[in-house]
Amino acid sequence: MAKTKKKDKRETAQMTLPLIFNEKEAKTYVKQHWNVTFARQRKVSIYAKRIMANVLAMIKEDDSDLRPYYQMHISDVVPETDSDFHAKVKKAFDELTDLKWLIEDIETKYFAFRHLLDTTKSIKVDGFECAYRDGQITIVLNPTLKPYFIALAHYSIYELKHYMHFSSWYSLRMFELLSAFMDTGIWWVNIDEFRKLMDCEQKYPNQHDMLKKTLTEPLNELENTDLAFTYEPILDKYSHGRGRKPIIALEFRLKKVKPKNIPQEWFEFSDEHKNALLRLRTWQVTDSNIIRYAKAIGMERANKLLYEWQLKGKEIQDKTKYCNAVWVRIGKVASGES
Repeated sequence: MAKTKKKDKRETAQMTLPLIFNEKEAKTYVKQHWNVTFARQRKVSIYAKRIMANVLAMIKEDDSDLRPYYQMHISDVVPETDSDFHAKVKKAFDELTDLKWLIEDIETKYFAFRHLLDTTKSIKVDGFECAYRDGQITIVLNPTLKPYFIALAHYSIYELKHYMHFSSWYSLRMFELLSAFMDTGIWWVNIDEFRKLMDCEQKYPNQHDMLKKTLTEPLNELENTDLAFTYEPILDKYSHGRGRKPIIALEFRLKKVKPKNIPQEWFEFSDEHKNALLRLRTWQVTDSNIIRYAKAIGMERANKLLYEWQLKGKEIQDKTKYCNAVWVRIGKVASGES
């Protein structure tokens, strides 16, 4: 199911997949609607995901409408050396034909279900149909979903060549999600929202087990791509229970992207964090330097620095030069860079 709202770019949905085509025609990059990327997706086979990624790659920038059908060779989805290819493609078709999106307008309380594929077409009547025949996979998209595939205003982009070689659904899913943050380099997500995005709402009640199950393969498979990442659990520091403090959010960082702007979520974490960040900006410490060393320096040391600068006052003639130099020097020591 996919939920969409009128005004929210990251509308929630329950199932969405990328699309694919003949590799000779396919683009290097796949463009995917933002609402599709951040939809709630049911965990399906990697072959269903590959089929959809191929279709998306065949939709061109200047297309004004969906094609009657999209076609690819079986070898674009399952290696020809795989003796079980027929069963895998059959299962993928079964999964794709079951997928439906819930289109919903919260304000008017309107909703309607839309299946992803159009299975009403037939060779006899239309000359084409959703089918596998003679090594060719044919996909017919539901035309009412055209706004999610054509002339996209809000979208994320991911590279097809890496996507097609991942062996884990979790890797495919993380690749899609992280691709939306190539410009910022940081993704901060509430732990409950992460569960929904990774189809784990009813699985792995232990948070640490859930993270191990969902992120072990992506950490390994994405390492040699532009979306190689690290992550850090954000703990509930106000929890007074015994044992481990619960995880309230996750912060993902792309290794190959240098963030330029402080994530909005950092300001929302607590009033203490917000005040410290705003004061650092007042002293003209750049966002990129704050992002790079804030965790290593820590809140206590940051507040101490701010107090020291306040005492110096007018002695600091060039805030940009002086405060950034001090911040970076302390940050490198704290992070072990020097």
